[in-house]
Amino acid sequence: MAENNFELSSRARASQATHQACFWPDALAGPSRGTCFLPSSCRIFACCLLAFALIFVAGCKKKESTPPKPREKSAIIATKDAPGSAFIMSLTMDPAQPKFGRKTNFRVTVKQSLGTPVDGAQVEVSLVMPLMDMGKNQFALKPVGNGEYAGTGEFNMAGEWEVVVTASAQGKTGKTTFNVNVAE
Repeated sequence: MAENNFELSSRARASQATHQACFWPDALAGPSRGTCFLPSSCRIFACCLLAFALIFVAGCKKKESTPPKPREKSAIIATKDAPGSAFIMSLTMDPAQPKFGRKTNFRVTVKQSLGTPVDGAQVEVSLVMPLMDMGKNQFALKPVGNGEYAGTGEFNMAGEWEVVVTASAQGKTGKTTFNVNVAE
């Protein structure tokens, strides 16, 4: 009989330990049962619930009011300086991908070989289509300061063009050709 009491009390202790380890089915099992059904499924359910809550919270994260605007790619395909060019020149266009028949803003930076900006230069742009004679299409750029010059021109056909920039200052001349792809 003492052995049976010992067995019973050890079973009761094991049942109580299982009951305390399982927290959600306790509420479902009620106080009268005192045992937990499927303790491993209880843990799986809790993990699934936690994962769902984390996904839900991540989905509710405050979104930016306006997404950042992607940088436009430049339509410049290649750049080459004329042999013996006295200046280093760079070109930016607005829009970065010019379209034929629409105005394009050109901005050229002229620097000496040491990187010093060249002010007071005469800068001219010629738009040339190498595969077809499109006539004379050139214009002068106006100085805007710090070695930068700006002006507006227009490509009159889609395709590959050359933007030939010539700069003259202090008795020196520089020439750079920028190959540009013009969209329809």
